[in-house]
Amino acid sequence: MKPLGKLSSIALACLMAWHPLSQAAGKLVISQVYGGGGNTGATYKNDFIELFNAGDAAISVNGWSVQYASATGTSWQKTNLSGDVKPGQYLLVQQAAGLGGTQSLPSPDVQGSLLLGATVGKVALVSSTSILNCGTSCVSAAGVEDFVGFGATASQFEGKAPTAAPSNTTAIVRNNAGCSDSNQNGDDFTPAAPTPRNSSSPIALCSAVGPLPPDGNTGGNPSPTVVRIHDIQGSKHRSSYEGKTVANVPGIVTLLSSTGFFMQDPQPDNNPLTSEGIFVYLGAKPTLQVGDAVEVSGIVKEFRPGGTGGSNNLTTTQLVANGAGQINKLSSGNALPPAIVLDSKVPTQTIWQGLGTDVEAANSLDLTNGLDYFESLEAMRVQLNGAQVVGPTRYKTNETPVVANYRAGAQLPSPRGGVVISADNSNPQRLILANGAVQVPVANVGDSFQTAIGVVDYNFANFQLLATELSPLVQAGLQPETTRPARNDELSLGSFNVENLDPSDGAPKFARLAKQIVTNLQAPDIVGLMEIQDSNGATEDAVVSPAVTMNQLIGAIRTAGGPAYDYRQIDPAAKQDGGEPGGNIRQVFLYNPARVQFIDRAGGSALSSTTVQACAELACLSASPGRIDPTNAAFASSRKPLAAEFMFNGHKLFVIANHFNSKGGDQPLRGHFQPPQLNSEGQRNQQAEVVADFVGQIRSLNPNAKIAVLGDLNDYQFSKPLAKLKAAGLIDLVETLPENERYTYVYEGNSQVLDHILASEPLSRVADYDVVHVNSEFADQASDHEPEVARFNLPASYVDLSRNFAQQKTGLTYNLQSKAYTGTLSLTANTAINGQLLVLINGLPAGVTLLNAQGYLNGVPYLLLNNPAAASKVALPLQINNPAKVALSYSASILQAQINY
Repeated sequence: MKPLGKLSSIALACLMAWHPLSQAAGKLVISQVYGGGGNTGATYKNDFIELFNAGDAAISVNGWSVQYASATGTSWQKTNLSGDVKPGQYLLVQQAAGLGGTQSLPSPDVQGSLLLGATVGKVALVSSTSILNCGTSCVSAAGVEDFVGFGATASQFEGKAPTAAPSNTTAIVRNNAGCSDSNQNGDDFTPAAPTPRNSSSPIALCSAVGPLPPDGNTGGNPSPTVVRIHDIQGSKHRSSYEGKTVANVPGIVTLLSSTGFFMQDPQPDNNPLTSEGIFVYLGAKPTLQVGDAVEVSGIVKEFRPGGTGGSNNLTTTQLVANGAGQINKLSSGNALPPAIVLDSKVPTQTIWQGLGTDVEAANSLDLTNGLDYFESLEAMRVQLNGAQVVGPTRYKTNETPVVANYRAGAQLPSPRGGVVISADNSNPQRLILANGAVQVPVANVGDSFQTAIGVVDYNFANFQLLATELSPLVQAGLQPETTRPARNDELSLGSFNVENLDPSDGAPKFARLAKQIVTNLQAPDIVGLMEIQDSNGATEDAVVSPAVTMNQLIGAIRTAGGPAYDYRQIDPAAKQDGGEPGGNIRQVFLYNPARVQFIDRAGGSALSSTTVQACAELACLSASPGRIDPTNAAFASSRKPLAAEFMFNGHKLFVIANHFNSKGGDQPLRGHFQPPQLNSEGQRNQQAEVVADFVGQIRSLNPNAKIAVLGDLNDYQFSKPLAKLKAAGLIDLVETLPENERYTYVYEGNSQVLDHILASEPLSRVADYDVVHVNSEFADQASDHEPEVARFNLPASYVDLSRNFAQQKTGLTYNLQSKAYTGTLSLTANTAINGQLLVLINGLPAGVTLLNAQGYLNGVPYLLLNNPAAASKVALPLQINNPAKVALSYSASILQAQINY
């Protein structure tokens, strides 16, 4: 039961002034009796009794009965009733069947087994289940709510005469759709063809109270009637009054908008399924004030927000009052109905309980699921205590996802203040806090309001709370994360969607992205970049090269203290890869040539496909970089996968950068079709199959190949496309994190995984993975995606080739200018060697350093020697710092990294 707060004396006086029929009890009557069912010539197979609520309040018939006796008999038989009958609603009570008839009745609301007379008899509606024992005076007996004697020989009836006789082909039907009730059976009923109506039949409202709308439109009813908001809202998603005209609906204005106002009835019913609030649509800003008591006449309509693009959204019930005369202001300054406090009853597990179901077709709300729970509060004042922000503020209306009670009951609360989705839980407790009477302040994940009060609305496929009162924002002080640096023998591989990057974004965005790559990601050796656009972005022209974009990014990285990155990519064919029109979006490999070697193989182009080939290295790409099957229909109007080969510490890696088809076109998570159809998933399934097949081709030639598949795959770790990639022998590294830390993106308050790094099993064994949270939880973002990084422990294994070299050392002399000892180590190779060699300078005393060392292996400095020819002497200069001037000696060893394919 929704709580009713204390009202001011003014408000109470106004409520008492409202029309008395708005408080009247329901009036249930017998509206149709048919006893010819199953007889010769009959259309219907069963007898039936039809009841009708001719009043203006709902009636429960639990514990009631309909009873029948023969025309002159005093012995009664009964059928017990159950259920509620709303104003203007019918209740169909099916009775015994005969051998004739050709049609079944519409779905009965109640079933009995009474054999009714076809032409004569008596029917009583009784407010108990006790058999009547009233002899010949049953019309006015205690508990008899209505009575009909039909046929000329009926011994009892209301008024002066029984009804005319029905037949096998006619029923006795109460006139005016059931509304006529003069307590004269002979006048109120007419024999007519049976037209059985059940609770799903159109509502037929009877009583006329107050003026008709100025345009005289009664929505097809004989006349409008006073109903209350909870009658209009009803106990399901769509109103049973839809398309009907109602008059003088009472309420107190709770929130104004540019096109109307919200109002709420301060006298709630005792049904938690029915909302007490409604939006009144005017088409213009109202002249009313919050706290005004009003009566509104108009047409009940179901509005589906989003127009043609919102066909999958839920509807909101509205009262359309286009004329000024349809709003009667009674008083001002009334206390607002108390806000419903969201407590532990808020569903935290199920968005909707059905499968393959149109939510709006359900017979009743079920408050254990999120859609129905918030529908029962539609347009009502609601209060959230401990309203925690679980998604950053977005858009002009300051939309900020929140959950009540500081995330109590959340299945997967993230360590940073959000709520994480799982395969069976998308957090139905979320509300989108948006500007109402007060503006929502800009907030990050983890921030909170001690109290948030507003009016529940539905827009953009989400339930919203239009703010009317907010306590001050409590900031949690969320900070961007920084991952640890990679160790010398760790290859660091990053994946980062940089959100439609091109020069028009301006230097500040490039600087922010550069800082995130250098500082927060610790300058990975390789970064797969998604959403790199051409050099003039969305301009529609022949430019497809990203040279300006990439040079600006690489320059910003150098300015931020990062390495001198190089890059590889393939220009797409213009307008073929989706994304922002004119942008020619693509993936790019950014890499640090001081740490990794890119294996270039010519031949890659926009429409040519790189293939997997057998080679001396077991498996090679025909083109590196190269696109995977770019003309396949799976990649129509979508980004094509980019594959390449790299070397690190003698280890060869295949890396595939992807940007799968977006989730645009899917039915919304909180729309009226449940579960939502994932219309975009089909193309991602196809794309995943192509990439999985490509991975399989590599593994068929080299089962131990080190393969990484990365990028914005636009789907979850538990989705079908990811399952296809896993089936190809790949491990999704995000699943190595605790379940409540698995997210790279925050959408409408749901923390979720869209970006992935998957690794083949040999590579996954040496992986350390991290999602670096710098963007998606913050209102101020450089990108809407988080970057991720995987570090693979791939130490080099070396072959000692010292015996292949003759070594000659010169003496070390002290240089007064440089204050260092200098000398030369000359090496002569016995046979030619291809590749890079490490010349280790061993045995330097403590405190002595090699100033021109090009690296260190296990703490020992080395110089590099590349491709020495046979019998060719190579002189390597030595610069040694010896501040203590100790005696110097050293030895040299020459190593070559062993190739590990």
